[in-house]
Amino acid sequence: MSRILITGGFGFVGGRLTRRLSEEHEVWVSSRKKVPDTLLRLHGNVRRIDHALLLSPETFPAFIDTVIHLAALNELDCVKFPSEAIRVNVDETRAILENGVTRGVKQFIYFSTAHIYGAPLQGIITEETLPAPDHPYAITHRAAEDYVATATRKGRIRGTVLRLSNSFGAPVSAEVNRWTLLTNDLCRQAVEKGVLTLHSNGCQFRDFICLSDVEEVVARMITHPENTGRIIYNLGSGLSMRVLDMANAIVRSAESVLKKNIMLELAAGIPATREPALNFSIDRLLSEGYRIQNDIDLELERLLGKLEEWFGL
Repeated sequence: MSRILITGGFGFVGGRLTRRLSEEHEVWVSSRKKVPDTLLRLHGNVRRIDHALLLSPETFPAFIDTVIHLAALNELDCVKFPSEAIRVNVDETRAILENGVTRGVKQFIYFSTAHIYGAPLQGIITEETLPAPDHPYAITHRAAEDYVATATRKGRIRGTVLRLSNSFGAPVSAEVNRWTLLTNDLCRQAVEKGVLTLHSNGCQFRDFICLSDVEEVVARMITHPENTGRIIYNLGSGLSMRVLDMANAIVRSAESVLKKNIMLELAAGIPATREPALNFSIDRLLSEGYRIQNDIDLELERLLGKLEEWFGL
């Protein structure tokens, strides 16, 4: 059993990791706000730590084995507040990493983003592909990656950088405000309106990964740490699909779960286009024994079920 600290552990990806890992480990979650007991219990048997305590070596907890760092300004706020994005996404990552090293943390798992490779994602993308971030969210994550990689190469900590693609699934709580994510947004439209509206022709390729797969990859990294010398991993399904194909999958799942007809509307006046294919390679993960189930239908059914519970009429 490991003692794990998860920053951003009440968020979209973090909440799911918190609940999953608390089944097997002692888990602490940092938060800038007071968390109601009801919300805390939704995440399993976990304890809260004031996020401010992590920013000083004197107050950083001395009993943590592994830090999973997800706390970051989201993509919208990074555009609105670029200086704050640097402070939170870069400077606080550096501080938490350094303080963790000082206090004896052995493993540091940093969640970055596939968008450090640029936008739109296209062609064959491996961990050796030259990063070309063009958005404050991606730029700040790319900078934070270097701190983790440098500390690892110097032997100060065992660091891992996960470049996450388009994850989707049910958040732990309806209060997690990540309904702008494409798949979650379309599923919520199905529940609330019975109509899915795309604001494009849907021909773009994306690599969608189920949150259940993200959970299992991280759980294995903690229980089976391997000293491979590798630091950076792409974390996706390895099987890209068009946005339109995902929308149609949501329609099928929604009709099955909600027991009603669902319509799909495409943006008017935008003809179909032949978009560049995407191969977001996860060969590095697979070569080390990790497996991605990629059960999209099951993940969609669970997401739609929770949305019907929270937002259904």
